[in-house]
Amino acid sequence: MTMAIMVLSFTACTEDNDDTPAPKPEQESQADYTIMFYTSGAGDIDICMINLLKTFYDANPEVYKKVNVVVQYKFSTAENLSKSDYGVLGSEFCTTFGSKTLRWIVDPTQEANQEVFSEKNFYGADNADVTRSDSLTNFINWAAQKCPAKKYMLIVADHGGGYIPNGDLPETAPKRTTRGLLADDGNNRKTITVQSLARGIKNANVRLQTVFMLACMMNNMEYQFELKDLCDYVIGSTYLMPGNGGVLNVLLEQLSQPNVDIEHALGEYIKADIKSWEVGYEHPESTVFYTDLTVTRTANIDKLGTLMRQFVDRLCDTYTNGTEAQKQAIDACTARAVKVQENYPYYDIAKYMSSIMTALPEVYDVSFYNQMEEAFNSCIAAQCYSSYLTAHNYMVDYSVLLGAGGAYNFLMWYKDKETGAMTPIGGSMYTDNGEQYQFLLAPTDEAQGYKMENTTLVGNWGGTLANTYEQLAFDKAVGWTRWLRLNNQWPNIFCPSGLKFELPSPDAASTTQAQ
Repeated sequence: MTMAIMVLSFTACTEDNDDTPAPKPEQESQADYTIMFYTSGAGDIDICMINLLKTFYDANPEVYKKVNVVVQYKFSTAENLSKSDYGVLGSEFCTTFGSKTLRWIVDPTQEANQEVFSEKNFYGADNADVTRSDSLTNFINWAAQKCPAKKYMLIVADHGGGYIPNGDLPETAPKRTTRGLLADDGNNRKTITVQSLARGIKNANVRLQTVFMLACMMNNMEYQFELKDLCDYVIGSTYLMPGNGGVLNVLLEQLSQPNVDIEHALGEYIKADIKSWEVGYEHPESTVFYTDLTVTRTANIDKLGTLMRQFVDRLCDTYTNGTEAQKQAIDACTARAVKVQENYPYYDIAKYMSSIMTALPEVYDVSFYNQMEEAFNSCIAAQCYSSYLTAHNYMVDYSVLLGAGGAYNFLMWYKDKETGAMTPIGGSMYTDNGEQYQFLLAPTDEAQGYKMENTTLVGNWGGTLANTYEQLAFDKAVGWTRWLRLNNQWPNIFCPSGLKFELPSPDAASTTQAQ
């Protein structure tokens, strides 16, 4: 089973109330595609985001006869601009553009800087809150009205943090300042919630064919299920994404082909994108570089969800009523679950489920295993990994939140300056009922080599699993919180390069079960 994720993020204004339905001219007068690019500087990535959107201008101008590009960009605050690479342009520049939002339709006859740094493109009030769902809705409606097309793609580009309950608090929660999807540095670093994202898309006047979350760690089960009914394809990355690079011009060129096959076009684009990120590596297969992109068919997610609920049903029943040997086998799988990011509690769900099904053939027969494998694979329209991941068999599938006893944790690491070795030293733990703890890690002879100590209650993180995770479409379909609460074994704390065991092989698992 092989999958990967998506990444997403964005910005917008909320003051424009122009919500009139997008016009529907005759098909032959429409462009084939309109790409809506929604992003912000987020306080520290203005140069990265602007360089990325500039690649739209690298495309052959002929492609714009079939593909429109519409952009909304919010600059970081003047203070943060002055600390960035743009600070060399002086205080007047930072004051003029700081916290401003710009909207424009890309004109291929213009230089990128003429449009990116044009005051005539200013839109809305200064320092508009970009984390509101109506801000995104307004942008989608405006883009569709100005540039109607046969099909629409939304690219939300910015910081991404995957799905974490403490980053998915209600919009009114005072503590909603943790990194999630799109950090607004002009509004106390508020982030948009997964429900806000879905609502912003759902309330728009047009249906999107593709949603591209161009941000870190967004290819997870939690976001896939939230978006499955709102578009046909989702693009995201399970691992981190590089700050620089990208070839959006290739996306334009692919979408402008005659009789375009969208799955082929998106597949060619993500391959070109990852190749562009590897530029400069003399030996990319041996240079540590974790990144990936997956294109998901949303039409097949419901079938996957049905099988996943059956998997969780059997898992919880076996963990509660099964033999001690079965429980130990499940704990062993959790203790070696494949983590996809050092700090965050995200784990490769397909490999995790595969290892459990392999360990319990009396619970999950080969027929069920094969159905699950087919369901995962049917969701994948295209997938690409960095050369390093492929060479070391670290390819990832969709990630999912995993912890123990209804809690999950974030880790802090110490990097040795001489050897570069990373050592876990402690972190924060978030519990089911809303408590937040800090802890230290100490070496131990246990399987993972570390144990928590000096655990200290530091307060409340602002939510609970009940008012965050249980509200997700994923949890309602699959019931994953049942396992989050029931499981007593903390999962592995290392990413693949630090694992002390061999990664499970889907092919080997199938062979073992068949025997």
